[in-house]
Amino acid sequence: MVNRQLSALQDSKTTRIILPYKRQYVIFAVYEVLDKNGAEYEKTDASTILAEMSVYGNLSRFSVSVNEQETGTELTVAMIHPCEGLSDTGIRRATTAIADSISQHLENELVINKLKA
Repeated sequence: MVNRQLSALQDSKTTRIILPYKRQYVIFAVYEVLDKNGAEYEKTDASTILAEMSVYGNLSRFSVSVNEQETGTELTVAMIHPCEGLSDTGIRRATTAIADSISQHLENELVINKLKA
Protein backbone atom coordinates (compact mmCIF):
# COMPACT_ATOMS: atom_id res chain seq x y z
CA MET A 1 0.00 0.00 0.00
CA VAL A 2 1.39 3.39 -0.98
CA ASN A 3 1.56 5.97 1.79
CA ARG A 4 0.31 9.28 0.44
CA GLN A 5 -1.67 12.29 1.53
CA LEU A 6 -4.24 14.02 -0.66
CA SER A 7 -5.77 17.42 -0.09
CA ALA A 8 -7.77 19.84 -2.18
CA LEU A 9 -7.11 23.46 -1.30
CA GLN A 10 -9.92 25.92 -0.57
CA ASP A 11 -10.08 27.34 -4.11
CA SER A 12 -10.88 23.84 -5.48
CA LYS A 13 -8.50 24.46 -8.40
CA THR A 14 -5.50 22.81 -6.73
CA THR A 15 -4.78 19.24 -5.65
CA ARG A 16 -1.70 18.46 -3.57
CA ILE A 17 -0.31 14.99 -2.84
CA ILE A 18 2.71 14.02 -0.75
CA LEU A 19 4.31 10.99 -2.43
CA PRO A 20 6.86 8.67 -0.79
CA TYR A 21 9.26 8.83 -3.76
CA LYS A 22 12.35 10.81 -4.70
CA ARG A 23 11.74 14.06 -6.54
CA GLN A 24 13.47 12.85 -9.71
CA TYR A 25 11.10 9.85 -9.97
CA VAL A 26 8.06 12.10 -9.55
CA ILE A 27 9.30 14.49 -12.25
CA PHE A 28 9.88 11.54 -14.59
CA ALA A 29 6.35 10.28 -13.89
CA VAL A 30 4.88 13.73 -14.61
CA TYR A 31 6.47 13.74 -18.08
CA GLU A 32 5.40 10.14 -18.73
CA VAL A 33 1.76 10.91 -17.87
CA LEU A 34 1.75 14.15 -19.88
CA ASP A 35 3.25 12.38 -22.92
CA LYS A 36 0.84 9.45 -22.60
CA ASN A 37 -2.10 11.88 -22.59
CA GLY A 38 -0.87 13.88 -25.59
CA ALA A 39 -0.41 17.05 -23.55
CA GLU A 40 1.37 20.11 -24.89
CA TYR A 41 3.68 21.35 -22.15
CA GLU A 42 6.56 23.63 -21.30
CA LYS A 43 8.92 23.66 -18.36
CA THR A 44 8.87 27.05 -16.62
CA ASP A 45 11.51 26.35 -13.96
CA ALA A 46 13.19 23.40 -12.24
CA SER A 47 9.99 22.46 -10.41
CA THR A 48 7.06 23.60 -12.55
CA ILE A 49 5.56 22.46 -15.84
CA LEU A 50 2.67 24.19 -17.63
CA ALA A 51 0.53 21.77 -19.61
CA GLU A 52 -2.52 21.92 -21.82
CA MET A 53 -4.38 18.66 -21.93
CA SER A 54 -7.80 17.09 -22.15
CA VAL A 55 -9.14 15.47 -19.00
CA TYR A 56 -12.53 13.76 -19.30
CA GLY A 57 -12.95 15.42 -22.70
CA ASN A 58 -12.35 18.97 -21.45
CA LEU A 59 -9.25 20.81 -22.70
CA SER A 60 -7.76 22.94 -19.90
CA ARG A 61 -4.40 24.42 -18.87
CA PHE A 62 -2.63 23.14 -15.76
CA SER A 63 0.41 23.90 -13.66
CA VAL A 64 2.19 20.83 -12.27
CA SER A 65 4.83 21.42 -9.57
CA VAL A 66 7.15 18.97 -7.83
CA ASN A 67 8.93 19.95 -4.61
CA GLU A 68 10.94 17.85 -2.18
CA GLN A 69 9.68 17.91 1.42
CA GLU A 70 10.86 16.27 4.63
CA THR A 71 8.03 13.71 4.43
CA GLY A 72 8.38 12.91 0.71
CA THR A 73 7.84 14.74 -2.57
CA GLU A 74 4.97 17.17 -2.89
CA LEU A 75 3.08 17.04 -6.18
CA THR A 76 0.81 20.02 -6.81
CA VAL A 77 -1.60 20.13 -9.74
CA ALA A 78 -3.44 23.41 -10.29
CA MET A 79 -5.86 24.34 -13.04
CA ILE A 80 -4.83 27.75 -14.32
CA HIS A 81 -7.27 28.03 -17.24
CA PRO A 82 -10.31 25.76 -17.12
CA CYS A 83 -12.32 24.67 -20.11
CA GLU A 84 -15.15 27.14 -20.65
CA GLY A 85 -18.15 26.23 -18.50
CA LEU A 86 -16.31 23.70 -16.32
CA SER A 87 -17.79 23.65 -12.80
CA ASP A 88 -15.77 23.81 -9.58
CA THR A 89 -16.53 20.10 -9.11
CA GLY A 90 -15.28 19.37 -12.64
CA ILE A 91 -12.12 21.36 -11.97
CA ARG A 92 -11.49 19.42 -8.76
CA ARG A 93 -12.10 16.11 -10.57
CA ALA A 94 -9.65 17.04 -13.34
CA THR A 95 -6.80 18.12 -11.02
CA THR A 96 -7.35 15.03 -8.86
CA ALA A 97 -7.36 12.79 -11.97
CA ILE A 98 -3.96 14.12 -13.09
CA ALA A 99 -2.46 13.77 -9.60
CA ASP A 100 -3.89 10.23 -9.32
CA SER A 101 -2.51 9.28 -12.76
CA ILE A 102 0.98 10.39 -11.73
CA SER A 103 0.72 8.60 -8.39
CA GLN A 104 -0.53 5.40 -10.08
CA HIS A 105 2.25 5.55 -12.67
CA LEU A 106 4.83 5.74 -9.87
CA GLU A 107 3.23 2.85 -8.00
CA ASN A 108 3.17 0.73 -11.16
CA GLU A 109 6.79 1.49 -12.07
CA LEU A 110 8.40 1.45 -8.62
CA VAL A 111 6.31 -1.03 -6.62
CA ILE A 112 4.21 -3.40 -8.73
CA ASN A 113 6.73 -4.00 -11.52
CA LYS A 114 9.46 -4.56 -8.91
CA LEU A 115 7.33 -7.23 -7.24
CA LYS A 116 6.72 -8.97 -10.57
CA ALA A 117 10.45 -9.10 -11.35
